[in-house]
Order: sequence, then C-alpha cells, then structure tokens
Amino acid sequence: MRCAHYVEPLLGPLPSLNLQGIDWVITGGESGPNARPCDSEWVRAIRDHCLADGVAFFHKQWGGRQAKAGGRELDGRTWDEFPSKGVA
Repeated sequence: MRCAHYVEPLLGPLPSLNLQGIDWVITGGESGPNARPCDSEWVRAIRDHCLADGVAFFHKQWGGRQAKAGGRELDGRTWDEFPSKGVA
C-alpha cells in the first residue's frame, strides 16, 4: 500500500516527522478569517526531509485570510511533485 501524509494546516515545526512508508507529503498553511501563520522554515524543513528521503513533496498554499493571495512558491519555485505511482 502506498501512503500520503497531509500536513495541513501546518501550525508548527515537525522535527521528528517520520517518512518511513510515506510516498507523498502535502503541506499547507491554515486559511480563513482567523488563520494562524505558516512559517517558511517549517515548510522548508519538511521539503528538505522529503528530498533527502526520496519522498514527493507538494506545497499547496501559504494560507491566510485569502489563501490564494499568498501563493505557493518556496525558494523561488512551485513544489508540486507527485509520487511516481498511485497513492492509496
């Protein structure tokens, strides 16, 4: 079985995130009128962990009151990777 891990809304760092058996990680900030901020360092750390472990990484949004207004870029690019095979 292939698995995805949704980290949304991302409200803090996840230094001990275990990616064993995970094929895809999706991050995103909280959206809505009372949205709490999503720190780029938290997203970057997860992205780097995914790169090191060969896990596909997808950053959905930064969040905020108007989720799309913040965009999706991290370090100058849009991260929209998909796993090489289907995820259940």
